[in-house]
Amino acid sequence: MKKAVLAFLISGVVVSTLGFTGCEKKDKLSINNNEKIKNLALPKEKDNSVNLDLYFDSSQSKDKVEMSKEERLINKEELLGEIIMQELLKGPSKATSNLKPILPKETRLISFSIKDGIAYVSLSGEARITMTPSKEEACLRSILNSLTQLPSITKVKILIDNSDVKTIGGNFDISKPFGKEDLEQIIKK
Repeated sequence: MKKAVLAFLISGVVVSTLGFTGCEKKDKLSINNNEKIKNLALPKEKDNSVNLDLYFDSSQSKDKVEMSKEERLINKEELLGEIIMQELLKGPSKATSNLKPILPKETRLISFSIKDGIAYVSLSGEARITMTPSKEEACLRSILNSLTQLPSITKVKILIDNSDVKTIGGNFDISKPFGKEDLEQIIKK
């Protein structure tokens, strides 16, 4: 269900919103894409939600196809947060740049939700690898800075396979939700 909308949103506009400290693009294409995003209207958009019509098989007979509509109300920022995480997991778009992926390429996003200002990000087990302190800090800052662009997110809680973990790289205690101001305090001593 979300994948169809994700494909619609990813089609060139949302990808350019990812801004990283120190490497924000200011070229004409990026500025134009940012303007498109500000003016982006999704089907039946209302407040901070999108009302989508999904069609399912409602056939009573195996010889006749019948479709029925089910309406779903989707939080727009959750949808954008999920897209941001999918793009982070893909890694940098240019192989020739000096940008590096934050997690192994096999890592998958299992689920994404927002509640009470906290983005809950569940990653597959491939995300859990031994990292240097600076590599893990870069990973956590990348996720945090990218997601907190959305006004409804102030903190992030990372899960592995939908379960709480103490760390993903061995250096930072991520057992609790963390914000930008928390990174210095959560480094393991």
